[in-house]
Order: sequence, then C-alpha cells, then structure tokens
Amino acid sequence: MNNKKGFTLVEVIIAIAALGIICAVLLKLFVLAGDTNKQAGNVQEAQLAVTSVTEVLISKDSMQDALDDLGLSHKDDIEGSYALQMDNVTVGIDITKTDGNYPGTLYGLHVRAHSGDRELAAISTARYAKEDAS
Repeated sequence: MNNKKGFTLVEVIIAIAALGIICAVLLKLFVLAGDTNKQAGNVQEAQLAVTSVTEVLISKDSMQDALDDLGLSHKDDIEGSYALQMDNVTVGIDITKTDGNYPGTLYGLHVRAHSGDRELAAISTARYAKEDAS
C-alpha cells in the first residue's frame, strides 16, 4: 500500500459535493435571469399597450371616435373609467373633463396597464377638443 498516486475516496466525495454546490448556484442564477427576462417582457408589453391606447385617444377627431376605435362602449358624456383587455395586460382608462372659459373641453387622460394587482406602466396626459363640448 505504498502507492500514493490518485485520490482518496474522501477527496473525491468532497470534490463532487463542491461541484454540486457550484452547479446549484449557477442553476439558481439561470432561473433568476429567466424570471427577470419574463418580467421585462411583461413591462415592455404593458408600455406598448399604454402608448398605443394613448395615441388612439389623442389622434382621433373626437373622443367618441377614439373610444369607438378602441371598442369601448360609452355614453354621450364620456367622462369616466374604462377597461380594455389587451394580450396579457388590462388597460385602464380614466377620462375627466375640465371646463373653462374657452370653447370646447379639456380632457384629462390617465392610461395605465396592470397585470393582476401590479401596475406595469402608466401615462397621464390631456387633450383639448372643441367639438366635444357639452
């Protein structure tokens, strides 16, 4: 038993345990990177949805036309809250009117996208419309 070449069983077991710990840490990092990538995709999807809805609300000739293009039913008085399901996010639209000493109406628009109870993106802006005056 004077042959000292090679590893003992204890050394091999310690090396395998150390390799296992390193692999477990790397696996956890890969899983975390995948989750982060998925969250970033959800936020990007929500930002695109909010931007698209806001562009429609601002670009149409009237607020009624904008809501019609979005497929939202509305009354003559369009002030209120609306919800629109787009892909994996729900887009909420709040429209408020501000009357003043000018012809027409200033609409405050708050568009937000959420998934579950988590808000992912939001835009607040305003739109002035002469033809929508009450």
